[in-house]
Amino acid sequence: YLGNPYALHGCQASRPGTACTTTCGLNAYCDAAACVCEQGFLAVCGTGDCLALRQLCDGTPDCANWADEAAETCARQAVQQWTLLDDCEDGRDVEWRLWSRDRDWAWPGPDETFFTDDEGVPSHEEVECLVGERICFGAEAGEQQWGVGVDGTAHCDSCCFICSEQPVELGGLTCE
Repeated sequence: YLGNPYALHGCQASRPGTACTTTCGLNAYCDAAACVCEQGFLAVCGTGDCLALRQLCDGTPDCANWADEAAETCARQAVQQWTLLDDCEDGRDVEWRLWSRDRDWAWPGPDETFFTDDEGVPSHEEVECLVGERICFGAEAGEQQWGVGVDGTAHCDSCCFICSEQPVELGGLTCE
């Protein structure tokens, strides 16, 4: 067994396959071989300890690395819908991605892209973003490129939008 016998969940079995392989942090317990935070607590410090939700974003750093006060933890988030239409009659799907200009972030991810559904069919994607951050659109199909490009390196002020609950309608992407 591992753990603190005086803690709420006490010691936890340490046999392989039956429980956690390490002692869970403060305000955490072992459940189904994984450390889980007690109700009303969240693991945010990166140490395995769980902080009370009331300690997050209260102006007082409770984590040694200040993770409980970091912008990513405390910023208000929004779900924003992005819609575009493949109007390029080249038989190729448009590959596209969104890039944050305020942090190192891309949607759907740095190694993934969205694809249009079909030519002439609106494609919709919802992303979770930080309210107020600037997000830029980039796409390509073959040699054709739009916005900041799929790699996010091109310059384009007209293809950047502010994250909010308001949807973004990019309209039709046409080939030149």
